[in-house]
Amino acid sequence: MPVKGKEEHDREMALKSAATIPADLSNFDLPERMDESGQVGFAKGITAIRDGEFYLAHDLWEDVWHGYRPSDRLFLQGLIHIAVGSYHVQCQNARGSHSQLGKAITKMRPFGPRHWGIDVNRILARVEDLQQASVTGPDIQAFLNAVQKGL
Repeated sequence: MPVKGKEEHDREMALKSAATIPADLSNFDLPERMDESGQVGFAKGITAIRDGEFYLAHDLWEDVWHGYRPSDRLFLQGLIHIAVGSYHVQCQNARGSHSQLGKAITKMRPFGPRHWGIDVNRILARVEDLQQASVTGPDIQAFLNAVQKGL
């Protein structure tokens, strides 16, 4: 059993290392108090979510979140909830997605209309649509694509 845990850990670390930084990172207005490794982790999370790698985005952003202490860390936590909620949608876990996306909305709403260069109001509208779709069951992929393009 411990070998399996090490293999999973090694795989996770390889995925994190292989994630790429988006070319349009300059479109984001990341805080100066976020260190360089945090900025790289944030950027890699953006790439992961755009590529539909929601769980990887969650892992990357969670690493940033653990080292980032300013009050707007709740915004980052909201992004993590979007990634996890989207992952649950992919896995057809309606209860999990509804819960995680609801947490994202609650944590991110105070940061609108824009934060870190992200159109918070636009992404939250897409997250609300995804949250509703995860319960009612229309074409989920279209909603996931909308969330991915929102970041």
